[in-house]
Amino acid sequence: MKRKEYNITDISNALNISRASVSRALSGAAGVSDKLRARIIQYANEIGYQPSVPASKSPKRKSNFIALVLGDIRNPFYAELSYTIQKILVKHNYTVMIFNSDYDAARELEFIQGADNFHFAGLILITAQSDQLSKTISTLPIPKVLVNRILPDYTGDSVLTDNFQAGYEAALHLINLGHKSIGFIGGHRTSSAAVQRFDGFLQALQNYSIPYREDFIWHSNLQLEAGYQIADSFLALHEKPSAIISVNDMTSYGFIDGCRNGGLRIPEDLSVISFDDIPFSNLQGIQLTTVCQHTIEMGGKAAHLLLKQLENGNSQPERIILKPTVVVRQTTAAFTPQK
Repeated sequence: MKRKEYNITDISNALNISRASVSRALSGAAGVSDKLRARIIQYANEIGYQPSVPASKSPKRKSNFIALVLGDIRNPFYAELSYTIQKILVKHNYTVMIFNSDYDAARELEFIQGADNFHFAGLILITAQSDQLSKTISTLPIPKVLVNRILPDYTGDSVLTDNFQAGYEAALHLINLGHKSIGFIGGHRTSSAAVQRFDGFLQALQNYSIPYREDFIWHSNLQLEAGYQIADSFLALHEKPSAIISVNDMTSYGFIDGCRNGGLRIPEDLSVISFDDIPFSNLQGIQLTTVCQHTIEMGGKAAHLLLKQLENGNSQPERIILKPTVVVRQTTAAFTPQK
């Protein structure tokens, strides 16, 4: 089915704003407040509006808008990253517009192309659900930074955690506690971060002669509800691992609560270690053992990499890799044989 093509009138009707204001906002002309311009551009980008004149032929206008594309704004990991990035860029007179992709590769592509079509000053991409985005991002003629993701053939600025090491360190923590039966809750199969963490986990199993069990592997959409669903599957196992590595803190909260509701004690019956170290994980009653990704440092470095491009033009690309840190709390314990 042919996709609907939207025009200025559609945007005007949907937002109850005059066609003249919509036109001025989309063309970069004066006479529209920054707040209204941001609202119009964000809606136009969300519906996939394409300017009638190809971007390659339309005059380029200097903009102070930065597009920040992320997977799920409800996740505190993304919220803290976004807050840190915006706080820095605002000090340099840039306006950050956040686009939530819901981990949809097609939407990510629309947002990325929209950043060019609407003459954004720059782009920060915190999620990338498809390797096919690599060519689009690499040829995008605006400053851009990739955060916590790796894409093939992308050689621009990026900042990320050493996710292979993060997966390895999480597994090693459990192995050092005496666990020899370890399960893994992974993330999106198209996410480079999730793939690398899983590879690190596998390497640790191999190095310490720990058996790999396919029936001890699950995949999550990174959301709280997924943790509850996986807990149901876990509780139904006749033979269970003594420890679990979980893809992120949000999924871990649901998984732990679901397991406790099913009668398991954490960590006496089951040890759980996660990734992210969002602020909630240190609260009493949660106290989640997790691998810290140093979110504030990551966001700060991403913002400064973009500013370097904006201020200095074509500079030498950098790839900044942050070392993960295991934060031990109360959801992991030494292995105790079950009676």
